[in-house]
Amino acid sequence: MQASDLKEAREFAIQFGCKCVVYGPAGSGKTPIVSTAPRPVLLAVEPGLLSMRNSTVKTWLAPDTKRIDEFFNWFFNSAEAKNFDTLAIDSSSQMCDIALQEAKKTERHGLQQYGKMAEYVEPYMRRLYFLPEKHMYLIAKEETQDSGMRRPYYPGKQLPVSIPHLYDCILRVAKVSIPNVGETTAFQCNGSYDVLARNRTGTLDTFEPPDFSALVKKAMA
Repeated sequence: MQASDLKEAREFAIQFGCKCVVYGPAGSGKTPIVSTAPRPVLLAVEPGLLSMRNSTVKTWLAPDTKRIDEFFNWFFNSAEAKNFDTLAIDSSSQMCDIALQEAKKTERHGLQQYGKMAEYVEPYMRRLYFLPEKHMYLIAKEETQDSGMRRPYYPGKQLPVSIPHLYDCILRVAKVSIPNVGETTAFQCNGSYDVLARNRTGTLDTFEPPDFSALVKKAMA
């Protein structure tokens, strides 16, 4: 190594793209927002794409781990994947549930089942985070904890901590009341007493319009 090999930090930030976990209540519009992303491809791991009935986003349906693995093998290794700037997964929560159900076929005890699920999902989530030149729009279901805190849902004890901690932006999509605007659907980008949200960019407002391309542009400015 030489000093000439060093790069400015901003070069790495731009290189790795905008990595987001996006969650919200059912029917809030999380999936249709995929159509606003920069050159998206969608990995759909659960049925019910009626909200995308007018969308032309290229989509791969994967109801089991075999189909999920097939998609990721293509996405990580194919030159064709260079035609897409954003990977959307609908939903990353359901991807975990699929892995859990398959683990139950071979593991008798609950801890082993959840452990095997985490062993399957976490390497994918980590590799996606570190993948250069790709934005991530990972949809998650919403759960409300006993404290009233709304947060992304992932089964078990390991993934609810490791996945949100890893990703740069935790965004909640919901209808909110904004002063001088009224009630509208928006990304919530900063947390509140009852909502887990975060952005490490420092450039996003608490509420942003439900346009992922616009959010990416602002986040990376």
